[in-house]
Amino acid sequence: MTQPTVIELSGLPKQLRTVARIFAEAGFSVYLVGGAVRNLLSGKQPEDYDLATDAVPQQVMRLFRRVIPTGVQHGTVTVLFKGEQFEVTTFRSESTYSDARRPDAVEFGVDIETDLSRRDFTINGMALDLRTGVLHDPFGGRADLAQGVIRAIGDPAERFTEDALRVLRAVRFATQLQFRLADTTRAALTGRSRELSAVSMERTREELAKILLADRPSYGLGLLRDCCLLTAVLPELQSCVGHSRADGAELFTHLVRCCDLAPTKPIELRLAALLHAVAEAAGSQSSDDPPEARSATLAYRRLIALRFPNATASEVAHLIGNMAFEYRPDWAESDVRRFVSTVGDKHVDALLIVARADRLACGDTQGVQDLDELAERVARVRERNDPLTIRDLAVDGNQLAAAGIPRGPLMGRVLEALLDAVLAEPHLNRADRLLPLARQTYEQLTGEGDAHRGGRRRD
Repeated sequence: MTQPTVIELSGLPKQLRTVARIFAEAGFSVYLVGGAVRNLLSGKQPEDYDLATDAVPQQVMRLFRRVIPTGVQHGTVTVLFKGEQFEVTTFRSESTYSDARRPDAVEFGVDIETDLSRRDFTINGMALDLRTGVLHDPFGGRADLAQGVIRAIGDPAERFTEDALRVLRAVRFATQLQFRLADTTRAALTGRSRELSAVSMERTREELAKILLADRPSYGLGLLRDCCLLTAVLPELQSCVGHSRADGAELFTHLVRCCDLAPTKPIELRLAALLHAVAEAAGSQSSDDPPEARSATLAYRRLIALRFPNATASEVAHLIGNMAFEYRPDWAESDVRRFVSTVGDKHVDALLIVARADRLACGDTQGVQDLDELAERVARVRERNDPLTIRDLAVDGNQLAAAGIPRGPLMGRVLEALLDAVLAEPHLNRADRLLPLARQTYEQLTGEGDAHRGGRRRD
């Protein structure tokens, strides 16, 4: 008889061990399940701890003072204990999934093996007994973990039919862990684009974000492409498959490599790197706008459709819309200031990071060096505190109004002209110099200067 695997429990957080003891003293079983078990077996520190027990939610709520009824109807509550929180779910079996997301009914009172059988993948189908340290692994999850395999529990087609999001979760786990999909699992999820399209955008977004924040998102994006799933998630990226760039490289390959080369945080960097040239693909030429503007529009619409926050979609679109700049070492300081002013100081660093990923993906060593030089020059502009926006001007709308320039669109044009002047020559940014210049600009815009001199305007 095979000896059970026993894991030392003393290394687990004290709060978790105390919670387990409370369950045990009340006569209940309690197991650590899910990603925490997987991480422990991989030598990684778990980020959170999910528990499974034979206690029903009402019994759990009697054991602990602070409990949130997260999903009582499905047997789940969240226990708050000494600064930590633990999601606790009652052992359960599940019926059919009519909506391809939630079971039509759940049954409590089953054992841990039955409970594990309803989970998605073998590496998530293990449980650690927090009373004895014995590992329960009825589906070979530990072996798959050691071999780097994502394998569905039981019939993979049945697992994916129950909840279509599991299709995307399989790709996400493979990407995060750099595992391969088992042949039967891969075959069962391939081509399920229609089912995946029916999943809520919010759930799809969460899984996509985790793929993009993995060490090598190109692996997962490649799996989505190869398994005919990309259309359901990022159709704009799917259109880039097989499309050649001007340099002969495939657009899809270039974009996913850009994504790999961008930092993981904030996610806007990877989103912008991934989508910055999607309009170059065939079928995206329906506008007279430049390619970067079209790509910005496509990216914004897709991210809003995926229920990303509007601030995220707007930032990504702004970065993409400004990707076309071509820095040259012979730029004057005024050119650097105008660049920062146009892009916006708070966006410049992110834009340079995304542009750098693009140059790296192209193998453009000189372009990378030029961007590093530009970053240094931008830093010097900041150190000098050069004026960069209308808010930085030494005069404001109140002062212009007092000087006889009426509020409205014309005042806005005057302020823009003043900003252009100080971007070229920062020493002009003094009230005694800007007010005469403002008056002069206003008179030029309205023709008042000619009238005051007795001149006649010519049409």
